[in-house]
Amino acid sequence: MNQATGILVTGATGFIGGRVCERLVQSGFRNVRGLVHDFRHAPRIARLPIQLRGGDLMNPKSLEEAVAGCKVVFHLGLGPDSGVAKGTRNLAEAAVGAAVDRFVHISTTAVYGLKPPPDAATEDARPRRTGNEYCDCKLAAEQVVQVFMARGLPAVILRPCIVLGPYSRWSIGIVNQLRKGSYLLIDEGGGLCNTTYVDNLVDAMLLAAEKPEAVGQTITITDGERVTWRDVILAHARMLGTEPRFENISSAEIDSYYRDQPGVVNASMKASRKVLTSPEFRKLLRQISIVDKMLIWAWSKFEGMPELEKDMWRKRLSGGATANSGKTPAMPDADRAAIESVGLLFSIEKARRVLGYSPRIQFSQAMRRTEQWLRFANFLGV
Repeated sequence: MNQATGILVTGATGFIGGRVCERLVQSGFRNVRGLVHDFRHAPRIARLPIQLRGGDLMNPKSLEEAVAGCKVVFHLGLGPDSGVAKGTRNLAEAAVGAAVDRFVHISTTAVYGLKPPPDAATEDARPRRTGNEYCDCKLAAEQVVQVFMARGLPAVILRPCIVLGPYSRWSIGIVNQLRKGSYLLIDEGGGLCNTTYVDNLVDAMLLAAEKPEAVGQTITITDGERVTWRDVILAHARMLGTEPRFENISSAEIDSYYRDQPGVVNASMKASRKVLTSPEFRKLLRQISIVDKMLIWAWSKFEGMPELEKDMWRKRLSGGATANSGKTPAMPDADRAAIESVGLLFSIEKARRVLGYSPRIQFSQAMRRTEQWLRFANFLGV
């Protein structure tokens, strides 16, 4: 790519997409466009000398306009889970129409499920549907790209795992939990995290946009280090300067707990709660004048509550356990249990061979950079 190459980044307001935009600008690219669905989420990239293009993955016309004149597309946009595949199809069609030179699609190792089987260590393993909505939707989007590849779209699929770094939700969540004084480890934190530092992933994306031999390939991207979840938690505890009290629970205990829960009723309650508390549902309700007034009243009441009472209501509405007076933290959800009990180390041999990828930022340095941002953003206090 030369520095005048037209580049479109979808998901530009997100954690990874924002970093892609920053790195492109730092590398001297002068024709970068960020697709923005909601400009309220764009302050991080609005300071950059890039074009912000309003658009929606569900709106093919807006995508045609956004990709016109671009030669490279980095696709990180998500949208609603059920629309991931459709949005990817819309974008791929626009990319074909614009005759792009490279379409880099960011998928995930979760196409194998949250707890992948042993053979998923390499890209030779066949992805599978697992019933998890996120995993299955990302797999469906990846399959859309594969169809377009077969039709001649010069695409590359990258599959990162646990992406960490500044702005990472993982780090923010871990720090917030550590502040409470105790942390519940699953299997004593021995599960493998398969970290992917965000700048290492961006390096791989830039290589995928350049290397001719990458076209048509699906490639796993991680840091290539054997890092456990306990390593990750302890690294964040050191940032806070605290010595957390660890509790432990086995993944077998968690599996047993959820097997004993009422199946259909529990799933229905969870789904109903998700719908009723979703921003989309509230937006529809607020079109009714009297309901809008009631929601405003309820919000003002909520804002006036003590913090402990607010926390109790947040947990009730999110489906989590309410605050308890015991010493044992609440039961982890099944998704977290699956993610943190993985015993598989993904191979990056194909990334090294096809892309010439070599992770620049090792785990210790990644944590130092993450700490700098957490401190700057005041998540670690003074």
